[in-house]
Amino acid sequence: MESILLVLLLVTIGIGISRWIGRRKVVRIYVGLDHITPVGVQVRAHDLIEADRFRDAVELIRKESQVSRQTAVEVAEVLRAGGVLPGFPVFDEGDLSTRVRKLIEAGSRKEAVFLVRSTEDMSQSEAEAFVDSLSREPNA
Repeated sequence: MESILLVLLLVTIGIGISRWIGRRKVVRIYVGLDHITPVGVQVRAHDLIEADRFRDAVELIRKESQVSRQTAVEVAEVLRAGGVLPGFPVFDEGDLSTRVRKLIEAGSRKEAVFLVRSTEDMSQSEAEAFVDSLSREPNA
């Protein structure tokens, strides 16, 4: 008998809470976009990691991407392991080849490779080959 009363009490509390939450006017939306890091920030952070300045890379990611310290550490760990994270989508700068050519012309080959890896499912060597093929074109 006591277990039945306990179950009824818990069900009543659960129904009350769900109705109370349903009446609240505040809507909470969570989108897990905190690991999206601009390609330029990834390149600068990667340079710091290569220079044995992991903490500085974490701080750069945290400040530039406006993420928590924990997320910044996770991003830096991915970069240290040779990975690349998605960057912010850019819709007005043309296709990938055009954007890569602009970076090559600006002398930012490493950023071009990071852009390709963050946009396409390519390995480091495939992305480098893609960037090199565009830099050898007569238009570049």
